[in-house]
Amino acid sequence: MPDDSTFDSEFADIEAMLRDLDPDDLELDTPPDDIWHGIADELDLDARVPAGGATVVAAPFGRRRSWMLPLTAAAAIILVIAVGVIAATSSPGTEVASADLAFAPGFDPAGEDAAASAVLIDADGAESIRIDDDALPFDLDEDASLELWLIEADADGNVVDLVSLGDIEADGDRTFPVPAGYDPRVFTVVDISIEPHDGDAAHSGRSILRGALTA
Repeated sequence: MPDDSTFDSEFADIEAMLRDLDPDDLELDTPPDDIWHGIADELDLDARVPAGGATVVAAPFGRRRSWMLPLTAAAAIILVIAVGVIAATSSPGTEVASADLAFAPGFDPAGEDAAASAVLIDADGAESIRIDDDALPFDLDEDASLELWLIEADADGNVVDLVSLGDIEADGDRTFPVPAGYDPRVFTVVDISIEPHDGDAAHSGRSILRGALTA
């Protein structure tokens, strides 16, 4: 994919071309009758010239509306621009690291049969964590939900700092933007916990799965 400067330059060139177009450039020329007769003969259609001189071609597909005529040069350019913009803005990003999330001793028992993996995605500098292949315990027996965290850990595995990425919903999106100021190369541990709805935004300590991101 070209970089942004190349795309901007090409877009500016196309915009300049559009500005140079006159109204006459957008009008379709009327082809001579012999062209329509040639098309009719080639396709074995019925071509006739009624009073008024306009050629009518009876096609088996039914009448074609005027908007089915070939695209003008300006319309074709606009179409190319639209396709380019969509391609430039719909990139899914690059998977740069992943983690297998596992249950560990001392975790909440609800996670004993749980499973999931996490993927770090970089889309032109905008990073996010996507949860894949999950088998998570959404049928909690209390007023609680599952929450996704990124954790900075020291060399001994102790928590130095952490940030919540949001609740994981049973039918929700599994991709979570990483908040600004939190580098996943520092906050390398992905954690899923059970969080009671008690008004306390801190981690409950009831982790069910955890794993470290590796490239």
